[in-house]
Amino acid sequence: MWCADNPRGLHDHGECVQAGRVVTILNEPGPGVVTDLADDVMFTNPFPTYANLRERARVAPARSTQLLGGEGYMLTRYDDVMLLHGDLRFSSDTMGRNDSWLLRHLPRMFRLLADSMVYKDDPDHARLRRLVNKAFTPRMVQEMSADIERIVDELLTGLAGRDTVDLVDDFAVPLPLSVISRMLGVSAADRDQFHTLTARFVAGVGGGSPTSFIKVVPTARKLLKMIEQMADERRRVPDQGMISALVAASDDGDKLSPDEVAAMIFLLMLAGHDTTANLIGSATLALLEHPDQAARLRDDGSIAPSAVEELLRFTTPVPCGAARITLDDVDVDGTTIPRGSKVLGMIISANRDERIFDHPDELDLGRDPNRHLTFAFGKHFCLGNQLARMEGQIAIRSLVQRFPNMALAVPRDQLRYKPIQSLRGLRSLPLRLH
Repeated sequence: MWCADNPRGLHDHGECVQAGRVVTILNEPGPGVVTDLADDVMFTNPFPTYANLRERARVAPARSTQLLGGEGYMLTRYDDVMLLHGDLRFSSDTMGRNDSWLLRHLPRMFRLLADSMVYKDDPDHARLRRLVNKAFTPRMVQEMSADIERIVDELLTGLAGRDTVDLVDDFAVPLPLSVISRMLGVSAADRDQFHTLTARFVAGVGGGSPTSFIKVVPTARKLLKMIEQMADERRRVPDQGMISALVAASDDGDKLSPDEVAAMIFLLMLAGHDTTANLIGSATLALLEHPDQAARLRDDGSIAPSAVEELLRFTTPVPCGAARITLDDVDVDGTTIPRGSKVLGMIISANRDERIFDHPDELDLGRDPNRHLTFAFGKHFCLGNQLARMEGQIAIRSLVQRFPNMALAVPRDQLRYKPIQSLRGLRSLPLRLH
């Protein structure tokens, strides 16, 4: 038997005592054991499980809402996750190839997302990426730097007069929401409603049960209606925002259809604020638990770029990318993944692979090299990586410098993670600032 808090501790009974408390012992993961990514330990402390799987089951049976049907496989080593992202035998078109009946019967919002570039192979993926790149440019991101600095300063100034705050609700969420809303051209009046609907949608889809999926359908309809109204408004009255740029994007006469525009607005809104909010919350907790590293960043803000790269690796706010489906039998270290199987590349595990990173469970803000896979790899490399990096650097550096004595306001074991398998983030992070 395997103790969840101590993968090297083998026991012949159902629980063990560690640090004065009783913890559950799991069956030691192996090739025949299905790892359920909905298990609580896969949110609170998944790292011992992944370390064990990297040694014992590079190709592991898994159960996850990300696998679009329940069960499939996951890859846990760095090189294998790289293979998934670069080998043409792994297709991103999981919906079109294997679930055409399901796709036809999904509500319209889900059909649009399933037909977005996340679930496309080339040449369709290349076409959509090329058009979106005309709207989401590096120059546009760089021009946001001063705005991000200003928004961070305003938010932290607002917190300064309070002794206790929830860093998630009071800082980690409002910052990227304000930034991506400004970039898209979403009005201030619409931002809160957009965030509320988006949060409900993600929680429902990631909840892992048919009931939660059904309950989120009305939210999906409201969200789609709001998105289409914003796009229609920008067609009538263009502005300098990204929605206008998406509507106008053209490549030799090829343009995004209204459905493709709506899908991209949602993807950008989700990727542009929820994942960054999770990074800020988890990074802050990591620094509270590693005060020596927090002091390094507080004393020398110039290390913010390498610090954020390490925090992206250490916390991995997106545990895995979208599932792939095998177009042929694929052999991984002597294990055959059959054709038609759905497979997840566990970035959260690859980012702590002992074969790539020295002392991977240690937080080292000066780590170099740092070839983490948090933004994925290859043609599906995260479109918004530059924006996430910039927001993270400014926000986290400013936070630790403004509040050098911040501390958890609740016991560590009271913190809870969102029950969403595609993202890893804290529900709340109560802090005492002074």
